[in-house]
Amino acid sequence: MNSALFLSLLVVAFTGAFMLLVPHFSSPRYLFAVTVPAGFRASEPGRAAIRRYHWWVVRAIAASAVIVATMAQSWPDLAVVLAMLPAIAGVASFLRERSKLQGYAAPPPGVREADLAPDGDHLPRWIALALVPLALPLAAAAYLRAHWSEIPERFPVHWGAAGEPNRWAGKTPAAVYGPLLSGAGMMLFLLLLGLAIFYGSRRAPQRTAILKILVACVYFLGFIFTGVGLMPVVRVPIAAFLVATFLFAAAVIAWGYKIVTDPAQPVEATLDQYWYLGSIYCNPQDPAIFVQKRIGFGYTINFGNRMSWLLLGSFLAGMLGLVRVAR
Repeated sequence: MNSALFLSLLVVAFTGAFMLLVPHFSSPRYLFAVTVPAGFRASEPGRAAIRRYHWWVVRAIAASAVIVATMAQSWPDLAVVLAMLPAIAGVASFLRERSKLQGYAAPPPGVREADLAPDGDHLPRWIALALVPLALPLAAAAYLRAHWSEIPERFPVHWGAAGEPNRWAGKTPAAVYGPLLSGAGMMLFLLLLGLAIFYGSRRAPQRTAILKILVACVYFLGFIFTGVGLMPVVRVPIAAFLVATFLFAAAVIAWGYKIVTDPAQPVEATLDQYWYLGSIYCNPQDPAIFVQKRIGFGYTINFGNRMSWLLLGSFLAGMLGLVRVAR
């Protein structure tokens, strides 16, 4: 099996498995991001909606696997793109089932939640551990500087789906240190995002859990970008980075799934009328900048809050800066 086919089938399997999990990756309070009565999932309409969704995703997985198996040899990059067909089919089926379930929606709760983190609410002490992996890019930069003479005049900086390099860079400080600088920037971005979520959302166990996941992501990015940054002098198989990324993503999804589906976990009460397409929240009357997602684990931004737009603009500007540095 060539590397392009392996990568394409890995994407199909990972994407398909995740999409099959989507209807279950939420509190029992919701089904396809619609607030439903207690026990609705076990009812015939609820089980029928899940069966229809799964059927469409399974067909998309089978079709995608056949397509990428026939295209991986001749068009490896296109095969990887088409491996995302289960995600497209899953989103379309999700929206269709969400529309059908609107008639079964439970009445809005009589209690409204608006408790934001007070001034006396402090970050957990272990958040300081997130600063440790920032030393990895610095150490890698020092290593590269000490071994500058071993860096070839041209070295690969991008690889295709087949694992072959398709873009090269010259031996310049910007090209050598750029990936490390970009990685450090992304790590800082995640830390700032964690702080924004902690202080811009209502108090709940998920708020601390998402901080733990973001800290884990900072460590993961530190190791990944350090490995990529050392590529000019240390040869690491690209497949190692890909496999590590899939394994880490799977671990994060499993962790989030365990927390979200725990009946003992409190669920943030937000009204259906302020949710669009099941994942976009816009409520000008809600002071929270971030609210808990209805599908999956974590938080999404409240587009009805003006501060959200300022925060979103700042983060986008930072991401554009990172992209510019990486080039």
